[in-house]
Amino acid sequence: MPVTLTSNVNTNGFLSNNFPHAPPRLYFTAEDDDFDDLTLEEWRDEGFDVAYLPMGKGGKEYRGRLNGLGSGLGIGETFGIVAYGEAASFCLEHYLHPGANKLCALIAYYPTAIPDTRYTRFPSSIRVLVHLAGSSVGVNRTQQLLGIQGKRRTIQRRINPGIGAGGLLKIAYPTYTYDDAEPGFAEHDLDEYERVSAELAWSRTLDVLRRAFRRDVNLEKVWEENVQSEPSPLYKFFTRSTSGTLQTLTTQKQPRVTYAPTLTGGIGADELRRFSEDLFIPSNPPSLRMRLLSRTIGADRVVDELHMSFKHSQHMPWILPGIPPTNKQVAVTIVSIVCIRGGKLYSEHVYWDQASVLLQVGLLDPKLVPEKLREQGVYRLPIVGREAAMQILEGEDGKQMNELVPGWGSRVSVKEEGGQAEEETETEEETAEVDEEAEQKEDDEQDQEDKEDEESTQTEDESGEVEEDTDEAEREAAETQNEDDTTEAKNISDGDGSSRKERETS
Repeated sequence: MPVTLTSNVNTNGFLSNNFPHAPPRLYFTAEDDDFDDLTLEEWRDEGFDVAYLPMGKGGKEYRGRLNGLGSGLGIGETFGIVAYGEAASFCLEHYLHPGANKLCALIAYYPTAIPDTRYTRFPSSIRVLVHLAGSSVGVNRTQQLLGIQGKRRTIQRRINPGIGAGGLLKIAYPTYTYDDAEPGFAEHDLDEYERVSAELAWSRTLDVLRRAFRRDVNLEKVWEENVQSEPSPLYKFFTRSTSGTLQTLTTQKQPRVTYAPTLTGGIGADELRRFSEDLFIPSNPPSLRMRLLSRTIGADRVVDELHMSFKHSQHMPWILPGIPPTNKQVAVTIVSIVCIRGGKLYSEHVYWDQASVLLQVGLLDPKLVPEKLREQGVYRLPIVGREAAMQILEGEDGKQMNELVPGWGSRVSVKEEGGQAEEETETEEETAEVDEEAEQKEDDEQDQEDKEDEESTQTEDESGEVEEDTDEAEREAAETQNEDDTTEAKNISDGDGSSRKERETS
């Protein structure tokens, strides 16, 4: 039975624009006669020649259709398979053996059973990736006796969480698990669809397929070409004229931008247009500067680490909503995670330390500790200002860290009294007195200049009075000296008179 394509390749796809030869052929297969149209369309947008192959009743008929998928391909051309559920289990067993020299990638979503996790080895020409969901999965094992294969058994095994946060299983072929996800989590038209797990699995699948088809995509170039504009690298996919740049947003799903610390941004093209034109673009002060510190490129994501500085000289609702200008200098590190689908922006998530921003503009005092915590010896909130951004910017040349950790900088002395060691540590009050000169340096300098100007003016006004007071003091001192001299002369005179009288009597 010939394979019927649900639709052909999107000639405007992401990969097809960059590669003039035939787009890579990708077959999707599952139990039902129909499949999730949105998923198929998303892969077309990535430049793949997409077709759907229903499993039907399986068996020999389905096996024969799988064997015929490579027919018609030219020299050097290959194809990939993305299978779901029972079809995924069938394909994992079917392609274990060499012979499918045109198959380059096999992606299995929540198969009901998987090959032996200990000894299974797929042909080296096939890249395999398995996404598991649910609490258990069947494991197919074939007993061998004296080199002769026996009957195959399927044993139910509990799905472990995997290692690390990524859910990678340490088995014979690449396999990932997904917390809180059930079979069907990657199909939009099912109740089991779960966006976070689906998008994570999508990124991993896209990476494997591109490697298998040897289709390298310069995602950094795609991002820079789409976002090259004013006014800010943080939000560069919007220009001063947003009508043209909004065309770089994906149309298959609702594009979204989320500035997490302030919950600003938007969902959908209309809301993003309003956010850009009314809130973001007009609010960025001329002093705003961005510097790229690092960039990480994934299969469908660009992660930027940025140093941002500005003077809060005007209302900036995206970072300080509702706060009038404070004229304070602000420096903060920002992380932007951009997801690109089909060469267009799908989402951007932006993070920064809002406590640091609030401290720098004078809205947060680190010494304002609730009384209950102060009674427990807490004298300072564990927050910092511009030092955090400067530490990242300066790297190994930065200042000493861990100053907020109680006892980190303590001097320890050991006294041999009773065989016990006593630690002489700084008091909590001393620990709380963290040097904040760096974050307020510019403000203090300005205050000092204003103070000096005021003192200079006051000194000029009072200089005349000071001179008059000095002259009067000198006159009083002279008069006092004259009185003293007169008294002293009189006393001497009286002394001499007494002496003469005594001599005369004598």
